[in-house]
Order: sequence, then C-alpha cells, then structure tokens
Amino acid sequence: MSAPLDSRVVRIVRWLITQTEPRSTSELAADLVLSERAVRYRLSAVQNFLRSHDAELVRQRGTGLSVIADDATRATILEDLNARSAAPRVYAPDEREHLLLDALLWNHPETISLDRLNEDLEVSKTSARRDLRRCEPWLERMGLPIIRKPGKGIALLGSEQSVRRALVQLFLEAVPADVLDELTTTAIDDANLIRVRVPAGLRDRLSELPIEACSKALQDTPLRDRLASGNSDLVYTLYLAITEARVEQGCHIVLEPGHFLSLNDHPAADSVRALAQTLESQGRPSLSDEEVAGLTEYLLGFDALATETATSNDVERLVSDILDIATERLHASLVEDDALRRSLSMHFTRLAVRLRYGLPVHNPLASEVAERYPEVQAVAEELSEMIGEQMGAPIHTDEIGYLTMYLSGALERGHLRPRKQAMVVCPSGMATAWVLVSRLQAEFPELSLVEVLSASGYESRDTSEFDLVISTVPLEEAGAPVVVVSPLLSSSDVRVLSTLV
Repeated sequence: MSAPLDSRVVRIVRWLITQTEPRSTSELAADLVLSERAVRYRLSAVQNFLRSHDAELVRQRGTGLSVIADDATRATILEDLNARSAAPRVYAPDEREHLLLDALLWNHPETISLDRLNEDLEVSKTSARRDLRRCEPWLERMGLPIIRKPGKGIALLGSEQSVRRALVQLFLEAVPADVLDELTTTAIDDANLIRVRVPAGLRDRLSELPIEACSKALQDTPLRDRLASGNSDLVYTLYLAITEARVEQGCHIVLEPGHFLSLNDHPAADSVRALAQTLESQGRPSLSDEEVAGLTEYLLGFDALATETATSNDVERLVSDILDIATERLHASLVEDDALRRSLSMHFTRLAVRLRYGLPVHNPLASEVAERYPEVQAVAEELSEMIGEQMGAPIHTDEIGYLTMYLSGALERGHLRPRKQAMVVCPSGMATAWVLVSRLQAEFPELSLVEVLSASGYESRDTSEFDLVISTVPLEEAGAPVVVVSPLLSSSDVRVLSTLV
C-alpha cells in the first residue's frame, strides 16, 4: 500500500525527479515558493517515498539534492504522483489567503459559509477567521468590502467588474509568471510547471479557465498588436479567460446605458467582438454586447498603464523613506507604527504587480479622503513623486488616495493629529529663543518648529503658511494665531499649547 503523502511532499518529489543535475535546498524552496525549513522538514518523507519505488534521494553537502533513478522509474513515480489527487493539502498562511480570496471572489454574489471555507482550507474555524481578517484590507482596496450575514456566512459587496479585476490581480500575485506563460501555450493537463509551483487549490481553479484557448484566439485578431507591449497580452488573456468562465457560471456585468453605448461605439469594440466570435466558434459561451463592452473597457485601460516596472525595487527601503518623510511632515509617532509599516510594505509589493502588468486602479473614496484629510493628502502627493521614481511609472491619483488612507488611518488609530507648523518669536535674544525651542521640542515632539525669528523680523513676515506663532511677547496677528508664553515654558503655558497642538 502506498505511503500517505501531503501535497507539499508530492510537489517536492515531482520537482526533484524532473531535475537533470543536483540542485540546492534553497533553489527547491524558491521554485516551489516554500520556506527552506518546510522543505527540510519533508525530505525524510520524500526519501521514504522514493525508496518505495527503488529510487534514492542523494543529499550531498556543497552539491545539493538529486534523485538516482532510471527513466522508467521516474515515469512510474510520476504516474503515482498524478494518481494522488486526494493527498492531504497543506498550505502556508499566504497560500491560504490566496485560496480564501479566490473562494470569496468566485462565489460572488452568493454567500459562502465559514464552515465551507474552513473545510476547503483544511484548517480550524479560528484559523479561517484569522485568514479572513488578513484578506479584508486587500478586498477593500479592490472595492469589494466583506459583508457578514449572521447564521448564513459572508459575501462581497461590489460589482461583477470589480470581481473580475480582483481575480486578475489575485492570479498575478499568487501564480509565478512563467507558469501563466506556459498555460497560454499548453493545455493544463500537459503543463509541468503548474504541478510543481502552484498549490493544489489554485491549480484546481486555473484548470477551469480557458487560458490557452483565449490566448490562441487573441493571437488571431488585430488586438495582438495593440497588446504587444510589456505583459499586456498575458493580462488581457487572463481577464478574457475569467470573463468566459464567469459567463459560463451565469455571472454577467451590468453597465449604465450611457457608459455601455460609449464603449459599444468605440472603434476597439469591433476587434473585441471579432475575438468573442472566434471563441464562440470554438464552442465557448456566447458573449453579449454588454460583455463585449466590458472587455473593451478593460482593453482601453492598458493605453497608459502598460509600463514595465522593475521588481527588484527594495520595498522595505521605500517604506522607510516614506515613513521618514511622513514623520517629519505629519507626526513623530508614525515611524514607530509597525502596523502602518507592514500595511505599506504589502501595498507597495502589490503596487509593483499592478504597474508591471498595467492593471488599472480604482479608489472610490479618493475624493472624499482628499477632502477630509487635506494635510495628509498634500504629503501623499509629495510622496507620490518619490514612489513613481522608484517604481518606474507615474502614480495615479487614486493610488495617492490609498496612501492618504493608510497615513490618515494610522493617525486616527493612534489618536494623533498632523504636525502643526509653528514659528517661534523671541526678542530677548537668540540664546533665550533656543531655550524655548528646546522646551517646546521636549513637550511637543509632534509640533514642527519651522522658523525662529526676532520681533523685528516678524513684522515683515507673512505667517499665513503657519498654523501657530509662539512668542515671548504680545504680537499683532499677521495670518496665524499668536500664543504668548514664558521663555522657560511654564506648566500653564504647556496646558494652553496642548489644547492647540
């Protein structure tokens, strides 16, 4: 009787027997998107399984891992692995997150029970709830907030177009690019990379998408030239395959009449219509005029966005630079906010994917956020130039809105307020002024002391750009409120300033 194997052991064995030379544990882990610890933990099970087939796993320091077996034995091992579809599925937290997102998106607009999710992920309800909380920020960024229905389960609130865009984003994040490239030219049953590099749950979903058929149909239309830059053809193929599968499932998009007419009359719609007819002639579902309009809209989104972006950008360094500036401009505590740092790191990792594949971004709250948090929005706009330079592509207004949301959310969470810009005026001499400045910095680190002036210098200065003027003598206001304090900043002065700062 065959020894029990989990899904990771199956993937490791499949990878090893296809190698033609010794490979290191780190190479194996990187290819399978596993940790080296997870690989090493399963090598004994791998070795026992190979021995049951008269093959041997060789582990040699300085050389790596290799399998000693003839071609016939390797073929027999592959047949055994292919027959193990019921192997226990073991997923890492990131893999579970991807599978949970996939389940929620694919079930839209229906409600899905937590029992079903925990069964699909093969984890406890506690783990499923924790994974769900991790998924919520991602879904909200895609315009698909979670709604909970007591006694029934959970569902997503949003449009079918948002669901399809989110599925594209999910697959581009979760599936290596070379796997997707292989699926555009190879039937999934004949593809090798997907068996090794993609967890079983996502493999099941990808098997439902007509990626190869859509890719071939796309190559036979004028759209092929329009999508020649960057990875646009791959992304559009993926969106088209998702559209076909969703329509087959009975899920259709709904467009406003005026929006539909403008898309339906666009010259690009003729090429999309021809593409849909090609797929229909191959036995795929017929696409309505509204679906053709939706495909046209997605196509037009590539015009300014198909920008190659380097994936080697150091996201952590970018986040540190952002927090340094945000701390200086907004509040001293932001640099110590670990939750904000983690959220920004995840967001910019995904931003790199969106820019690399030319994915459009939509933030329905961008205008509202800019109006509610103007100081934070101004800082986000300043930061967007630096982000664009490092990412190699301009940053869209909606993306600036997301940065504003992260920063303002951190300020609200910590009951903080953006740093006020203050001027210090002290006619008693600069030594006295700097004593006051030192006391202010110690008591109010969130206050930005932009300028220190004498009384005569203040008279010729427009202070409208400041939030506050702190002076040791009475002054006539010239654009900003004036607070008179002692040069040594007494306790009563601290109380007064606290109400303002």
